[in-house]
Amino acid sequence: MKANQILKTAGLVLAAACLPALVSAQFEEGDNVLGVGVGIGGGYGIGFTGAGVSQTPALGVHFDHAMGELGPGTWGLGGAIGYKSLSYKSDVAYWNYSYDYKWSYLTIGVRGTWHYNEWHGSDKLDTYGGLMLAYRNATFKDNTVYPDGWTGAKYSWSGSGVGFSGILGARYYFTDNIGAFLEAGFGYAVLQVGLAAKF
Repeated sequence: MKANQILKTAGLVLAAACLPALVSAQFEEGDNVLGVGVGIGGGYGIGFTGAGVSQTPALGVHFDHAMGELGPGTWGLGGAIGYKSLSYKSDVAYWNYSYDYKWSYLTIGVRGTWHYNEWHGSDKLDTYGGLMLAYRNATFKDNTVYPDGWTGAKYSWSGSGVGFSGILGARYYFTDNIGAFLEAGFGYAVLQVGLAAKF
C-alpha cells in the first residue's frame, strides 16, 4: 500500500471516529441554552371554546445547562416557568347580569434533560427528553358585577401542587447559536414552539 493511500485510509478512520463527537456537539458540557416559546394545551382551556371565551397561549421560558456526558449522550439541568390565562364573559344576560370569570395557571419547575444526537447525523439538530418537577398554581376569580340585593356568594379560589411531567423535544440551529425548538409534554403546555439561543 502506497504512503498516500495509507494517509487517506488513516484520515477516513479518524473522521469516522470523530463523527459521533461532531454530531453530539450541539449540546456539550458547559453549554447554556435559553428558550422562549408559546404553547397550546395544558392547564385550563383544553377544548374550552365558544362565544365569550378569550384565552392567551401558554407563554414559557426554559433554561438548560449541559452538565456533562451520560452514557452515549449529554445530560442537562435547568428550569422552566410558564403561564396561561383564560376568561369567559357570557354574551347573554341572566337575571340582569352577565358572567365574568377568569382562570390563570402558573408553573415553575426544575428539569433535567438527556440529549442524544448520534442517531440522526445532523450537526444542526439537538434531540432530547427529560423530566420536570414543578410547582403548579391554578386560580379562579369571579369578576361578575351582580345586581343590588344579590344574595349569592361571589367567590374565588386557588389551588396548588407539586408533580412530575415528561418532556420530548428537538432544537434546530440556523446558526451556531440561534435556532428554533419544539417540545411536547404535559407541563404548562402540551405542545410548545419557540426560539432558542445557545451561549
